[in-house]
Amino acid sequence: MKTLPGMLFLFALTLISFSLHAQRFHGGVMGGLAATQLDGDNLGGYNKPGVRVGGWVNTRVWPHNILQLELEYIQKGSKVSESEIKSGKYYHSLLNYIQVSLVAKTSLMKRLTGETGLAGGYLTRSVEDKDGGGFIEPEPDDAFTQFEFSGLVGISYALSENLAVNVRFNYSLLPVREHPGGQKWLLNRGQYNNAMLFSLYYRID
Repeated sequence: MKTLPGMLFLFALTLISFSLHAQRFHGGVMGGLAATQLDGDNLGGYNKPGVRVGGWVNTRVWPHNILQLELEYIQKGSKVSESEIKSGKYYHSLLNYIQVSLVAKTSLMKRLTGETGLAGGYLTRSVEDKDGGGFIEPEPDDAFTQFEFSGLVGISYALSENLAVNVRFNYSLLPVREHPGGQKWLLNRGQYNNAMLFSLYYRID
């Protein structure tokens, strides 16, 4: 999306302006790396690297609890490991999302905060390379769903008053694609995004 950087910049400015005019609210930006895989694609390991970048705004709802809204661009997908490539296997998918998350944060210690929440993602791009010959868009019968609904859990550690490091687990609650042939077995209904996120959060106001 060519307009994505401009959208995120505009959102960040909106958060700053809103935070400055509402004392109960604080806002900032975040950025970091994602290590991802697709559960259900017969590959294992967080071998697909990606980025996440966006902005956030929050408010304290109880003395030890904060409610936070986030908007981000995040890259997910799947990739074979180096050992699998050596054995003649190859697969690589790129899934880019605009994701909105609602996060409940709870103070655990002086600098440590736990979090849990829900996220909705809109798929802006999906391509895959099944044989090492280059990326192509999936066939219509093999396409990924346009929307993703996921859950998240994580922890944050405050390095200073304005800077925190965050580790988060983000997992699809509904399949992002059916298995080939539409097979289903109990809770295994298809392929699911599985992401470990490592980020820095910076408070601007």
